[in-house]
Amino acid sequence: MAQYTTHRPWASGPWGASFDQLRQEMDALFHRYRGAAPATGGQGVFPAVNFYETAEAYMLMAELPGVDPGDIHVSLEGSTVTVEGQRKIDYGTREDVSLHRRERQAGSFRRAFELPAAIDADGVEAVHRNGVLKLRLPRSAEGQPRQIPVQASRGGN
Repeated sequence: MAQYTTHRPWASGPWGASFDQLRQEMDALFHRYRGAAPATGGQGVFPAVNFYETAEAYMLMAELPGVDPGDIHVSLEGSTVTVEGQRKIDYGTREDVSLHRRERQAGSFRRAFELPAAIDADGVEAVHRNGVLKLRLPRSAEGQPRQIPVQASRGGN
């Protein structure tokens, strides 16, 4: 089987490892600044999410394939919910592995979402099943919609 390599003129010579290390550190810096890990193929950010609301709560669904539930941390501060963690990919020992293609990204991720209403922090539920994290964020009593009855006026005003 033929092995393909990417032409990287800067990678040859004494500076090759330094450039690779600098690129990795810059990538990590930009990902921390943006608050998200890189997406596979440059589309969006990881994890991909759907955010919607029901009559009682906001729902956040995050795709986290290959992420152990113990490596996921969810926090609620004020009206901001944050999902962060780390996806690890085990290639075995580097000496016995010949990596031919790397499309799945590993590393830390962080996504933060501003919620449109106050949340009942004690009622928040987080369930991880089949690679999908499902957050149920119930609105607090103050944030619940309510009907206000309209009374008929008695008199001329």
